[in-house]
Amino acid sequence: MRVHLGLAFGLVLLLVMSSRAYDNGAPFSKMPPLGWSSWVGLGPEGSPPEFDYCDEQSVKEAIDDFMSLGFYDHGYRHFHLDDCWAGGRNASGYLYPETDHFPNGLQPLVDYAHSKGLAFGVYTCAGTQTCVGNRPGSKDHWMQDAAYFASVGIDWVKMDWCNTDGMDPETTYSLMGAAMNFSGRPMHFNLCEWGKQDPWKWAGSIAQSWRATGDHVGTWESTKEIIGSIQEVVEAGYTGGPYAWNDMDMLETGNYNQSAHANHKEGNMTAIEYKTEFSMWAISASPLVVTTRIKSCTAQPVPSGTTCSIQLLEQISNAACHLNASFGCLSNGSMWTSDGCRGSFSCYHNNVTCNVDGDGTHVCSCQPQVCKPALTDLQREILFNDEVIAINQDVTPQGKTVHAGDDTVWSRKLSDNSVAVALYNSDDNDKSIGFQLKDIGFDSGVKVAVRDLWAHSDNGTITDAFDPVTVLPHQTIVLRLTEAK
Repeated sequence: MRVHLGLAFGLVLLLVMSSRAYDNGAPFSKMPPLGWSSWVGLGPEGSPPEFDYCDEQSVKEAIDDFMSLGFYDHGYRHFHLDDCWAGGRNASGYLYPETDHFPNGLQPLVDYAHSKGLAFGVYTCAGTQTCVGNRPGSKDHWMQDAAYFASVGIDWVKMDWCNTDGMDPETTYSLMGAAMNFSGRPMHFNLCEWGKQDPWKWAGSIAQSWRATGDHVGTWESTKEIIGSIQEVVEAGYTGGPYAWNDMDMLETGNYNQSAHANHKEGNMTAIEYKTEFSMWAISASPLVVTTRIKSCTAQPVPSGTTCSIQLLEQISNAACHLNASFGCLSNGSMWTSDGCRGSFSCYHNNVTCNVDGDGTHVCSCQPQVCKPALTDLQREILFNDEVIAINQDVTPQGKTVHAGDDTVWSRKLSDNSVAVALYNSDDNDKSIGFQLKDIGFDSGVKVAVRDLWAHSDNGTITDAFDPVTVLPHQTIVLRLTEAK
């Protein structure tokens, strides 16, 4: 896997930087990527999810769960690992996966995902180390890392922007983009420098998607902020298009307190707010990549007469773990930790990893788990809403506000000449929202049929105006308007 950086690489770099609407043949990239990420979705051996965890067993099971739950049937094709997989570099400087988590490497998992018709994605970072896992970054290893990704069949690469002092995003990402093309394998390139240097102005020549906003976590404050950020981008005229999408970051649909602990926050969104999240990402033609657990595990009951016992095997946390002070055993087949203690334990004669971050007391089951694929009813309602997905999966420019400076009405003209409309209320009080049909592209006097995409109802026809309706606090009503026959 030896690659030389020479004249050929320089020529590729010039070609990449001179192209627009970057179609290099990467699968499922013409429209916004639709998929799932491991970021807060996986845990070891049926344990609750830990941010940025993955291993061979959990990844293979997640691929199976992805398929059996119906993600594929609803158009989801991307399966991504975040900052959880890289173990280091070998003597020649090439990446290798974390050996105790991936004893057989990534290749068998990539092949397995491909056998299901999925695109397999991985994470790297432009700097010396990754953002969370302190894993090797790609700095000065562009050709080697691109060659490794190609060699195992990777389809999508996210490159983050931590530990990059003194580096320029456009120059750096151009180097990696050229290296990926030089590898000979079509790969979707997703940039993540949080929109700080306006990637929507230059990234279309080197990538298929780029973060246009800061990080998103599962709180209303974060969701509202992301929507406000994308509003500024599209109002400046940078509305994306085929193979060139503004990315609003991962969806946190239905995660609640699981969703944000990597950022030392807890998710607090309501069902209405989760629907708004999905709605506004969809009409904005952002990639719809959800990070959520897709498995439910139930502990087997404690055998009668079993004695409660626990022992620390390995401390993971910096905080000390002391028996009966910061960890202990519960009589119901569980254990507890507090004061930041995290580690591996022998509990009820079973090996248990209790690695829950955050303040307070945390409970982990010590009993063997029985696991099955699972989503909540709310997650199914949102993530499998084919009508809302359809307004995202189009090649037209992303939706934008109808009137600059007013975030209440957004529209996106679709390929079939229908128009998607989002009535968005970011306020904490009810709001009455309506609009004129001429403002979203319909001629005067034309009769237009109205479809509500969350209620799944046909709401008659209108001419000239959609009369104001009450939109609840933090709610988004999504409509599809079609000229009546």
